[in-house]
Amino acid sequence: MEGEPASKRSRLEHHRGFSDGSSFHMEDLPEEIQPLVLSLLSLKEAARTSLVSKNWRKLWTRYPNLCFDGSKDESADMASVKIERAKFIETANSIIKQHSGIGLNKFSVRWYSHLMESDILNRWICFAAASKAKIIDLNLWPQGNHVGPTKQVLHFPLEALGAQDHPFIQCLFLTNVSIKPHSDICGFTKLRSLHLHCIQIIGDLLGLLLNCPSLEDLEVIACSGVTDLNIPHQLDKLRHLVISNMRIQMVELHVPNLSRFGYNGGTAIPIVLHGCSKLQKATLTFHRTWLEEDNNKVLGHVFHGIPSISAVKVLHVHASMHTNYPVWSSQVHTLTTRPACMFLNLRHLTYEILFFTKAPNRYSGILQLSQYLAFAPQLETLELHMAYHVSVSRCWHGEGVSYSMHRHDHLKTVYMSGFRCFRAQVALLCSILEMGAVLEQVTIEPMVRIPYSCDLLNLGIPRDKICEWAHRTSERFGKVITVAERPEQRCSYAISVERL
Repeated sequence: MEGEPASKRSRLEHHRGFSDGSSFHMEDLPEEIQPLVLSLLSLKEAARTSLVSKNWRKLWTRYPNLCFDGSKDESADMASVKIERAKFIETANSIIKQHSGIGLNKFSVRWYSHLMESDILNRWICFAAASKAKIIDLNLWPQGNHVGPTKQVLHFPLEALGAQDHPFIQCLFLTNVSIKPHSDICGFTKLRSLHLHCIQIIGDLLGLLLNCPSLEDLEVIACSGVTDLNIPHQLDKLRHLVISNMRIQMVELHVPNLSRFGYNGGTAIPIVLHGCSKLQKATLTFHRTWLEEDNNKVLGHVFHGIPSISAVKVLHVHASMHTNYPVWSSQVHTLTTRPACMFLNLRHLTYEILFFTKAPNRYSGILQLSQYLAFAPQLETLELHMAYHVSVSRCWHGEGVSYSMHRHDHLKTVYMSGFRCFRAQVALLCSILEMGAVLEQVTIEPMVRIPYSCDLLNLGIPRDKICEWAHRTSERFGKVITVAERPEQRCSYAISVERL
């Protein structure tokens, strides 16, 4: 008991030592810790600390993240400095001039390209390079609503980052500038993320990639100056790859550790990803409207044309099909050649399909899936989102005919949106109900759930007729069919197998 008061006095004296200011000062912290403390504040808040004490007057000049944002986007990074348009260059110059350059982690600029001068941009990038910033993010928007590389863009000096002895750059994000890469470029051995959006590439992009042995994340979107992506050596550490809106003829990469892949293009080009055995998810978009004679190739292109992604577990495909005056075929399109390999790891398959047809009840193109699903024998979840660009159409009133389809012993969940009881939709779902041995959940939704589809596609939904069809079909196959219009409103129709 006697030791308790002494212990309390000791703790009290300890706290008093900190409170009188004689035992602890911010500047006494190690230099590598001070930026971490400042990073918990915004730049404005960090600058205000200079008013607290003379010793803190220069503390903010080591702020680790300089993010200048001239946009009006309220959802932008909260750590960014929002600057009025008229004072953007002046304010940014003032902050950069006062910053010590010590401990700079990120340098970011969001501004209009036509209001930026090349000498100012070069000065800012040289400052970021001299400060050894780990992350550089430059987003210069073009004037107006122009999408893609503009005719007159500012040049980003890659050579300014070329510190061969002590490479520092780890993430480089560029939008709406031009670059001149070459095979002799240096300073990128630590680069882990490279995002090129709307870039004019003048030179050898492959030469730059060859000098990025640590690259894990690569996005090349709407860039000009590249005809193909063919890299003969392995990108051992690349895990995330996105290629979108590029006018290229071929993609061939050696990516043994790739886990996520995205492609968005107008045509189906050869895509070869060597050694791609660890792929977790792939998203493929073919937004060109296929000709009528090519319609039988649309849904199956992913199985026939890109066998190198056969190890994927989650696959998301966007496609479109076009035919003006179709004639219903009672024969499902027969596969002339088998896919090069089976998709044995595929567990979750999603298709988003836009149909351009004047007679949806005479168009059987969607029935291709009844054949191609056979090449994913371990499939557990199938999502099919359909949008028909047609002003008026009626439900199919005939009996749903099941088509030839392999038995699925693992398929548990089926979800179809944009389901209007069109003839091909009914036939496909009946085939799945008949051959899905372990189906647990089947949901059809009249609403179209494709994000970029027009709201007019959801007008005039014959919900009562769809519910009536679901009731009859549920009794026929003895499986639950849920009709969903909105998340909060669902109705289910089921009949137990025992009653049959």
